[in-house]
Amino acid sequence: MIWFTYRNMLRSKSRLALDHKLLRQFLAVADAGSVRGAAVALNISQPPLTQAIKRLEDDLGLVLFDRLPKGMALTEAGRVLAEEAREVLAQLSRAETRVRRVAENNPVVRIGFVSAALTGALQRLLRTLAGQPINLLEMTTPEQEAALLEGRIDVGLLHPPIAFLDMPVHSLGRDPFVAALPINHPLAQSGRISFAQIAAETFVLFPREQGPSLMGAIERLAFEHGTTLNVAASAPRVHSQLAIVAGGVGIGLVTASTARALSFEGVCFVDIMDTRDRLFMELAIAGDEALVAAMLI
Repeated sequence: MIWFTYRNMLRSKSRLALDHKLLRQFLAVADAGSVRGAAVALNISQPPLTQAIKRLEDDLGLVLFDRLPKGMALTEAGRVLAEEAREVLAQLSRAETRVRRVAENNPVVRIGFVSAALTGALQRLLRTLAGQPINLLEMTTPEQEAALLEGRIDVGLLHPPIAFLDMPVHSLGRDPFVAALPINHPLAQSGRISFAQIAAETFVLFPREQGPSLMGAIERLAFEHGTTLNVAASAPRVHSQLAIVAGGVGIGLVTASTARALSFEGVCFVDIMDTRDRLFMELAIAGDEALVAAMLI
C-alpha cells in the first residue's frame, strides 16, 4: 500500500516543489487519460507537459502512470496523489474565495440546503442571520460537499455522512417519518399505526437516487413483514408526493416536522409507532465556523 500523501511530500526532501500549476497539469493528464488530451484541455503543447510529468515521477521516485498502447492510466501511487491533489486545489480555491470576501463591506451569506431543511433547520439559520444579505441554493448533499470544498457556499444544511473529513459536520438531529394517508383510507383516523399495517400497501415515495439508504431501510422493513415494497409512483418534492397521495394512488412517508408544518387537502398524517429508530431523516450543518457556532446555540 502507498502511504505517502501530498502533505507528507511537502515535508520530504524531494527536489521538486509541488505547486498548484504542476498539480493541475498532473490532474489534467489523469482526467484526460493521455498527455495529448490534457495538452488540449490546458491549451499548451505536449512536450513541456510530458517533461513535467516525467520530472514529477523522477523527483518522487515513483511511477504515477502506466503507459498504455492508447493513453495513460494512474498507478496506485498516482491515484493517491490525484485524490490528495484534488483536495489541496479545492482548499486553495476555498481560501482564495474567503480572502476575497473579507474585502467585501457586506458579504452575502451563501447557504446550500436540502429540501428536508425547509421545515425547521433553514428557518432557524435564517433567524440567526437576520439583517444579513443571503443567497439560498437548494442542492443535494453531494452538490453541497463540492460547493463547500470549493468555497462556493459558506454553510450547508445536508444529510450526513459526507465524504471529506477536513471539515466538521454537526448533527442537527433526527426527524422520524410518519405515514401520509389519503383522507378516505381506513387507517386515516387512527392515532397511531404500526408498519405491519401498511407494509403491503402501495407507496408514493421519493426517487431512489434521492435517498438510496433510506429506500433500502423501507425495503428491509417491508421484507421483514413478509412483503415486497410496492412503489406506484415517485416524486422528488414533498408537495408533489402529497398531491399523488391525495389522489388515492398510495401511501406516502414524510418527516414529522413536515407533517407539523403542512396541511394538505385530502391527506392525513399518522404516526408509525415502531419505526422511529429505523425510518428517520438526519440533518447536519457544515461550513463557516462562525455561522455553524451561531446555529448550534
